[in-house]
Amino acid sequence: MPDGYSLVAFDTIGSTNDELKQRAIQANAPEGSVVWALEQTSGKGRQKRNWESVPGNMYCSVLLRPNCDMAEAAQIGFLPVIAAGEALAGLLGNAAPLRYKWPNDLLLNRKKISGALLEAGAGQNGLAAWVIVGCGINLAHYPDDTRFPATSVRHELNQNIEIGDMVSAYVRNLANWYGRWQEEGFEPVRAAWLTSAHKFDEPLIVESGAETITGPFRDLDENGALVIDTDNGPRRIAAGDVYFTDTTSGEI
Repeated sequence: MPDGYSLVAFDTIGSTNDELKQRAIQANAPEGSVVWALEQTSGKGRQKRNWESVPGNMYCSVLLRPNCDMAEAAQIGFLPVIAAGEALAGLLGNAAPLRYKWPNDLLLNRKKISGALLEAGAGQNGLAAWVIVGCGINLAHYPDDTRFPATSVRHELNQNIEIGDMVSAYVRNLANWYGRWQEEGFEPVRAAWLTSAHKFDEPLIVESGAETITGPFRDLDENGALVIDTDNGPRRIAAGDVYFTDTTSGEI
């Protein structure tokens, strides 16, 4: 673990996020606390979706205490996908076809290989007292019944990554980006995300609540909102699920 980070490992756990949340609230666990499990029995993703968590993949949560307003803390959601992407690139070689999908999915050959879940709580002053950064990376297995296609490193590249190596590389990169975000703000995070994310003019389909919005990708704004062009002009989207017009072929 990098300086200031400490690891607790489990063979089996309900949810790494839930375990770390309990430690943050009830035991006042320090920033940099990391929970890693080989298996989750109640893993979860965004929008309360189930996250399949069989042994062989990485399931890891990190506790941060940024002491900023809650809106600013939401920017941390871009850190795990960048950290996962850089960690995997280092372990697999930079030629691995990894890309980012808004807001915090990592794709390999246009299929989802990693996702993140942020949970946060405010203190009495209204600032973010704790932020749990959960991340799952499909190293050996992947679900085959997802709406957006998924894959794993083993299936896609026929390579095996030791889970411990993945955890170590991921947390190091996350700690590095968290430090940069604290010192330099969101702009370097935004620039790094844009470098490996959607191409300008790429057609996107965004489901935000009950609304479906379509249009070409334009930008990631200074707060992390997705910007796409619509018939009514540029539209900023703060939350939603992104799909491609064709998710089975082509390049991002």
